[in-house]
Amino acid sequence: MLRTLIIAMLFCLTGLTQACFATISLSVNPIDGSNSLRFGSVPVAGSESKQEIHIRVNSTSGGRYQVFQRILEPMVNEKGDTLNLQAIGAQTLSNSNSSGTLYLQNSDRLSMSDQLLYSSSQGGVSDSFIIGYSLDQSIMNASGSFRGRLVFTVRGMGNDDSDQVTIDVLLDTTSNLKVSVKGVQNPNRIHIQGSDTTEKTGNSVTVSFSGNRNQEVRIYQETETFPQNETDQQLGADVLQMDAQGDTEGLRAGGTRSLGNNRTLIYSSNKDEDSFIIYFLVNANQVQQQDAGSYAGSIKYIVETDQGTQEFPIDLQCDIPPMFTINITTPAGGVSFSHVLANSPPQDEEVVVTVLSNLHKPYQVLQDLQTSMTNQQGKEFDSKYFTLQVEVPPGQKGQTDFTEFSPVQTGEYPIFSSDSMGSGATFKVLYRLQGYVQMSPGSFLAPIRFSLNQK
Repeated sequence: MLRTLIIAMLFCLTGLTQACFATISLSVNPIDGSNSLRFGSVPVAGSESKQEIHIRVNSTSGGRYQVFQRILEPMVNEKGDTLNLQAIGAQTLSNSNSSGTLYLQNSDRLSMSDQLLYSSSQGGVSDSFIIGYSLDQSIMNASGSFRGRLVFTVRGMGNDDSDQVTIDVLLDTTSNLKVSVKGVQNPNRIHIQGSDTTEKTGNSVTVSFSGNRNQEVRIYQETETFPQNETDQQLGADVLQMDAQGDTEGLRAGGTRSLGNNRTLIYSSNKDEDSFIIYFLVNANQVQQQDAGSYAGSIKYIVETDQGTQEFPIDLQCDIPPMFTINITTPAGGVSFSHVLANSPPQDEEVVVTVLSNLHKPYQVLQDLQTSMTNQQGKEFDSKYFTLQVEVPPGQKGQTDFTEFSPVQTGEYPIFSSDSMGSGATFKVLYRLQGYVQMSPGSFLAPIRFSLNQK
C-alpha cells in the first residue's frame, strides 16, 4: 500500500508542475506608460492624434506563432452613440521587430474580425513590435467620451499554445470650441448712423470660432429688444438691415434682409474653424420716413453645439438725423420751350418736386418768380399765356390751390402745403406755354426758384 500511495503523489506533483509553465505568453503595453489605449482631447484639424502600443511575445515552445487583434467591444459614448470604426486606423511600425514578419504595415481600419499583425520566424523565438493607432477626424460621426476594448491574441501554429490580453480604448472628442463675437468699432455695441447705407460705411460684427471637433455648430441671431427711442416708438420694421458675408459655405442668412424680431439661423456647419462678418445697414428708402431720434435696442448671438450653448449679447444704437430737404427734378436741359408760334399748340414741361422730412411739422413749398419772362430787348411775355398746374398723386398727403392751370405770377407764394404732420411728399408742377398773336419775337427767360418753409 505504501508503494501505491507514493506513485499517486508523484503523479499529482507532476500535474501541478505542467500547469505552472506556459510555453507562450503575450504582454501589451501602451508606449505612454498607461494601462489603456488613450486618446485625449482630439486636436484641431491639421495636427496628428497618434498612440502606440508595444507588444511582446515570450515563447519557449520552439514552434511558430501569430499575433492578431480585433475589437472586442465597440466604441460607445455616454449617450449610447457608437463611433464609426472607420475613424481609427492601425499600422505596425516597420523594423520595430527583431525577427519574423510584420503585417498591417499599411494603415487599415479596426475591425470586429481578427487582423493579423505578426508571424514569427521558423524557430518561433520570442519577439516584440510596435503598432500605432491614429484618428481620421473627417469621418468621426459623433462626439463625446468613448470607451471600447481591443483584444490581442497569440496562437501557436500547429499546436494549441495561445494567450490573450484585452485593453481598454478611451477616446475623448469633447469640443474645445472657442467662439468670438465682437463689434468692429466697439466689442459689445453696434452704432449705426442714418447715412450707413453701404458696407463701406456701415458698422459690423465679426463672428469666428476654432477648436471644433467635427460637431455641428449652429449660430443664431435673436433680437432681444427691437430699437426704440425715448418715447418708446420703435424703429420701422425695414429701416435697419443686416447683410452676412464671408468666404464660407456655412452661411444660412446671406444677402441683405431686414433685422426682424425673430430668432434667425445665421450659420451652420461641421467645420473645425470658420469666420464671417455681419454688416448693419440703413435702408435708404425707409429711413426717409423714420422720425428723427436715437433708437436703442439689443440683439444676441446664440452658438449651439451638442456640448451646450453660448450666448453673446450686443447692444444696438441707430441714430436717425433730422431731415428737411427738397429735391427738384427738371427735364434734360431745364424747362425750355422752343419754336413757339402764335398758331402752334401749347407746350408742356414737367418738374418733379420731392420733400423729405421727419420733423413732424407742417411745411409749404414756395415758388418764387422775381421778374416776368422777358427777351433781350426787355419785352415781356404775357403771363396769361404762361400757366402752371400742380398734380398731387391720389393718396398723397398734402394739398395745392393750383388744381387747374393758372397764370404764373411774379413774387413768392406757396404752391403746395403739407398735412399737419409734415409728411414727406412728391408731386408734379406742370408748366404750359401758349403762343399768341401779339407776342414779341426772341428768347424769353425767367428764373424760377423753389424753397421749403416750415409753417
